Amino acid sequence: MHISLIDDEKLLRSNISKKLRSSWYLVSEYHGYHDFMQSWFFEDISDLYIIDISLWDGSGYDIISELRTRKNITKPIIVISGFGEVDTKLFWFWLWIDDYITKPFSPEELIARVNAILRRLYNTFERTEIVYKWLSFHVSSNEVFLRWVPINHLNKKEKIILNYFLHHIGKLIKKEDFVKLIWWCETDVTQNTINVTLSKLRKKLWDDFPLQTVPHVWYILE
Repeated sequence: MHISLIDDEKLLRSNISKKLRSSWYLVSEYHGYHDFMQSWFFEDISDLYIIDISLWDGSGYDIISELRTRKNITKPIIVISGFGEVDTKLFWFWLWIDDYITKPFSPEELIARVNAILRRLYNTFERTEIVYKWLSFHVSSNEVFLRWVPINHLNKKEKIILNYFLHHIGKLIKKEDFVKLIWWCETDVTQNTINVTLSKLRKKLWDDFPLQTVPHVWYILE
């Protein structure tokens, strides 16, 4: 699952991202309004948005308005803010947000709210697992099955990659953004590292992971 986090408080944003990633979420971080708007992730590949109301270069209101009214995006939105007045909260819920959490808060509380929202969505669509060809990825346990046999030799990085592509079947994934998501904490990752990782994953899954690539441009799982 992919989450977009827009907050200009660097320490808080970093703590939230670490907690989300430790819970197997993929996270794209944005430090302001323009940073988010200029990103290609604005093409709605996120499963959930976490948005701070007060940003250094704009307002979370403008982002939510763009998402809901101009892009017609219905994915869940959680607002985080230092404003705790009831009227303020009601205003934001009227704008079709899904949750509102007042600062200061613990990252653990936010993660719990994220889990609850996405769990309800999964229950609604009965998506406790993602099935693709002969592959089955169990969302809650992060277990992978190939022809009903558990694949126990995938490491965490490989599972994260597989999870990501299974959530974006048929979509063009820009290589630079894919690398930023998967190797977010590694500044010296090389093309060889990327190629070797994907090659190992392909071998472990045989022909059931037909990932198409254009070198240095994009990936697509058809």
